[in-house]
This record gives sequence, structure tokens and C-alpha cells, in this order.
Amino acid sequence: MLRRVIPATAVSALLIAGITGCSAQQAAADCAPIMQPGALSNSIEVAGGFGAAPAVTVPEDITIKTSQRTVVDEASDRTAVAGEKTLVGVNMAFFDVATGQQLYQSPAFGSTQSPEFLMVDEAQANPLSEAVRCLAAGDRAVLALGPNESVQLASQLGGAGTGGVVGVLDVTSVSELSSHGAVKGLPNGFPAVVTNDDGRPGVVLPPRSAPAGTTTAVRIAGDGAEVSSTNNVIVQLLEVSWDGTQRTNTWDTGLMGLGNEEAIAQSGYTYRAALTGQQVGSQVVVVENEEGGTPRVLVIDILGVN
Repeated sequence: MLRRVIPATAVSALLIAGITGCSAQQAAADCAPIMQPGALSNSIEVAGGFGAAPAVTVPEDITIKTSQRTVVDEASDRTAVAGEKTLVGVNMAFFDVATGQQLYQSPAFGSTQSPEFLMVDEAQANPLSEAVRCLAAGDRAVLALGPNESVQLASQLGGAGTGGVVGVLDVTSVSELSSHGAVKGLPNGFPAVVTNDDGRPGVVLPPRSAPAGTTTAVRIAGDGAEVSSTNNVIVQLLEVSWDGTQRTNTWDTGLMGLGNEEAIAQSGYTYRAALTGQQVGSQVVVVENEEGGTPRVLVIDILGVN
């Protein structure tokens, strides 16, 4: 089944299954891609360089049984590659081999819009996530999907795909599934927040009542893109009531996608506004104690925006 794509136009909350494994800082030499080059992926000609909207020329009479991937542009910096436990920003374009019809193109090609995201997950692998495994930001790869995968993806994108589907994928970012950086002290009245070696947080609540209202503080300051009110945001989220009851923990259930402020406010996610103005890579702590609500603490790692 083809999954793990978060469309740039998504506006509702999204869930992505959790993953385990190596970090994003895994060296390229240690990363072993499952998908390999083949006769078709090696023969596809791509017009345009990395970041530009691609056009492809596909040779005739080459058939394949399994999906293939060939890297056509390779970034020089390979200190961080898309191993397990990574969220990968990507721009994609897909074409029907038989008709030459473009089935899909990411809106961010050739623009300043944010990319889409794939998550590399060995436990729930699919052709799109495996197509970016072991790639670094700045890599461009050509994907030739096998027969079953071609038909399935083409049907999702409104085409037939009976003659095959090929794609071009530009990797724009590779990140771990937690915030990383210097830890800042939290203001008085906030609970203590601690993290383990994997970045998984825990909350130590003080023996007093929660302060009234809503207060926000940045515990880890990221250096990525600034979150706007219109962005969809991909996060890790730990939510704990002031009595210590755990209410939400995406570290157990999988990443959460939050829509923009206007859309998500209608779903009761009142803390979405606290993320606007923060930078990707940050960990934000929110203490919320509004009249009529349940006092709670939220620890939010901002992993991506689109």
C-alpha cells in the first residue's frame, strides 16, 4: 500500500505511524538502500536540475517487475541521510509511462512553498519512502515503479498507470523525529521537562495548582523555518493533565499533523496558536488552565511545516 505522503494542501489533523531505528546523523556509508538502480530507472532522461520542475523522457520497450531507483544528482554533504527515524522533506513529480501524462507535481517545485514529507519506516515500508532511503538533502532520484505499485499510485492520482509510472524526487531536508539543540530554562510556574537520549520527553509536575490562563515557553530553540498561522505543522506531542494523567503521546502513537490556526481551532486544538512564530526544530512547552477546561501541560516538538 502506498502511504506516508503528507500533501501540501492538507488542512486536517494527520497521524503518521511511529518508527524506531537509527538517527538522521547515520553516515551514508552505513545506510543500505533497499531499492536499487535498474534498466528503466537508469535510462530515464530528466530535463532540469535539482529544484526545477522536471520533465522526463522514458525509453520504450523496457519492462520491470520490481520498483527501481537511480540517483541522478547527488549532494556533496552526506553527513545526514534518510535512515530510520527520519522525516524527509521532498518535492515529487509522477508521469504515466504509456501516455507521458504528468499525474502529479508538488506545488513547491520552482517556488518558495514548503515541501511535502515522507517518513522512512522499515516496519511499514512503501515504494515512496524507500525511494528516499539513504538520500541526503540536495539529492535528486528517479523512481520507476513496479506494475502493482504503478497501478495503485496512478489510480490515487487520477491516471491509469497500466503502462507504468515513473517519478522524480528532490530531497529538500532530512530531520530526526525530535527537537535537538541547547536546552533553555523554563520560567517559574512551569513544570520540569526532561528528555532521554532519543529526545522523548517526560514531565515532572510541581506540588501546586496550575497557573491561570495559558503560558508558553521555548525549551529548545530550533533554527528552521518560521511557523506561520497558515502552515500545517508536523509535531511530536506529549499532553499531560495537571494531575499527572497522560492524555496524548505521539511518541507511542505516531507523529501528529496539525492544520493551520483557522482550521485546527475548529477541532479544539487551542494550542496551535502557540506554535505560530516559532521555528522548526524547537520544543515548545505550553501550560494551559483556562476557565472550564482541564489544566494541562503540552510538550510540542516542531518537526516540519507545509
